[in-house]
Amino acid sequence: MRPDPFEDAPLILEGAIFLADSHYNPLGRTEVAPFLEAIASGEIKTPQLFLMGDISDLLIGKFAYSRARNEALIKTINKIAASQIEVWYFEGNHDFMLEGVFDERVKIAPKADQPKRFRFENQRVWLLHGDYRVELRYAIYAAFMRTRIGLWLAHIFSLNFLDNRLLKLIEKRQFNKRLKYDIPDFQSRRVKRIGDLLSAANLTIEGHFHQNCRFTVKASAFEARASTYCNLASFACEKSYVRIQSGREGAILREEKRE
Repeated sequence: MRPDPFEDAPLILEGAIFLADSHYNPLGRTEVAPFLEAIASGEIKTPQLFLMGDISDLLIGKFAYSRARNEALIKTINKIAASQIEVWYFEGNHDFMLEGVFDERVKIAPKADQPKRFRFENQRVWLLHGDYRVELRYAIYAAFMRTRIGLWLAHIFSLNFLDNRLLKLIEKRQFNKRLKYDIPDFQSRRVKRIGDLLSAANLTIEGHFHQNCRFTVKASAFEARASTYCNLASFACEKSYVRIQSGREGAILREEKRE
């Protein structure tokens, strides 16, 4: 009998919060900041916080300008981790190379370590930002821009080293980008791309797509169990997040809104 690959996976705690795609931008999209402060102060109770990527519109750890523009966000996340709340930060396509950016108590899940195995009670869970097995052109671009040489070339050819002009341009474009949209046939398209993940676990949670939807794949190949998929809402659009709870038939994902 082969060992269960989820056996030694980290635990998800009852009442944990999952938040994705808040796209914090100092130009004006800062709604996630008071929400995180509410967690840090204890106003919102949770034993565990999963930041599922694209929490910032632009946080590239290798650039001092980018770190400085996100200083308030970084300090609040560090404050949460210091309050004995376990914090996981999953790198997204807008926030990456985060090693050394946060306090060491903040656990970073880099792109290379996603999807990442977790357990919730007796259930197997995949967690990931979501830019996984996407269109080839985008995948090549995203992978290249996460490398040191990719960032170095962009830094040189954009003259970014003179006045951070590339980072300022990206920040402005991202602030003006439309974040709320519907993807036609999202369920069938996503199942086609990550069906093997769904069949290997009871629950898969990801962000990235801003679809705020859940569905069940009944024909799971893994011990004939149903598998639940959750695409998290964009906090920037919906001001909502998900809290996990125990249920008779497995995990219950309850959406909560921050008014």
